[in-house]
Amino acid sequence: MKMFDELSYKRHVNAFPFIKLLGMRLLSSEHGKSVMECRIRPILKNSSGTLHGGVMGALVDMSVATALRSVMPLSAKMTTVEYKVNFLKPVPEGKVTAYGNILRLGRTIAVGAAEIRNEEGETVAFGSATYYIHNGRSRAEGPAIMGRKRGGGGNL
Repeated sequence: MKMFDELSYKRHVNAFPFIKLLGMRLLSSEHGKSVMECRIRPILKNSSGTLHGGVMGALVDMSVATALRSVMPLSAKMTTVEYKVNFLKPVPEGKVTAYGNILRLGRTIAVGAAEIRNEEGETVAFGSATYYIHNGRSRAEGPAIMGRKRGGGGNL
């Protein structure tokens, strides 16, 4: 079975037209965590002159999805079921960085969270995302809470 290759995956994601359109870049994706950045350009601003909330929503979705992809079989297919974003502070310029991580990975549902920070390191938004895994994991793999040991002592 083919294993996850972070470098190849980053190249694939960063070449995706939607990612390029929004000026995003995947910096890392491994072990159920990811880091993405987005440079703020005039086209991405709302009528108040700050980064549009839809861009931050896309960052939540993409940062959690790329974290999830790092722990899924390459043949797995997934789709977003829902995502939610809480906005804490407007961002008028510079870059924002999203830190995504997987909270729970089940056979057919995965849940993750993301924190978005400005260049000063302040949290400007956070959110969560849920994904449906189309061709699910086997019963033997069972559900897992990321970062915790499961019965039998193994880590997922």
